[in-house]
Amino acid sequence: MSTDFRTRPIDDRGNLVAHEGALDPRATVNFAGRHNRLVVDGTTRLDKVTIRFRGDDAQVVIGALEPGDHLSLDLTVGAGATIEIGAGVTSEKTLTVVAAPGAHVRIGAGSHLGTNVGIVADDSRGLGPVSGDRQHDVTIGERVWIMRGAEIRAGAAIGDGAVLELTPIVDDAVPAGQLVRGLPATPVRAVTWDRESLAASR
Repeated sequence: MSTDFRTRPIDDRGNLVAHEGALDPRATVNFAGRHNRLVVDGTTRLDKVTIRFRGDDAQVVIGALEPGDHLSLDLTVGAGATIEIGAGVTSEKTLTVVAAPGAHVRIGAGSHLGTNVGIVADDSRGLGPVSGDRQHDVTIGERVWIMRGAEIRAGAAIGDGAVLELTPIVDDAVPAGQLVRGLPATPVRAVTWDRESLAASR
């Protein structure tokens, strides 16, 4: 597959990549279906990225990164699913995201994901409440800090500015601007954070 990712179809099945530059040779993008779209903002250069489109009509959008920012991704995208990663989203190690068919995953601008954080937008395991309205979306607000070892599951909606610490599983609403701990994830106190806090936590 060509790594020249200026806006154009990438194959004869209508799969499209929009990017102003070239994808890093260490990145891997596989299209198994038709009419999928990968959109990378500006001249952001991504390395250590693996994206697998497993069906048709899915989309991944990745926002701009500042020089020196780190974002490593392992994405699996089902048919009709959408993964949106905002500008300035960073990760300690590889962020793993699985989006089931039709799921919508959104990570707001300026958020930071710690080591061994994963997102599973898939309710097919049937572990949620009995309901005729299955919910498999995941929404993470802007400037959210998720510390190491968290699994964000279908139904999670994390408010802007929240900090998740020692929260192994999150599958429900988390209030904005709160430090949250434990299982179930429980608000502890109001909190604010900045990039200097990230450096201090490492």
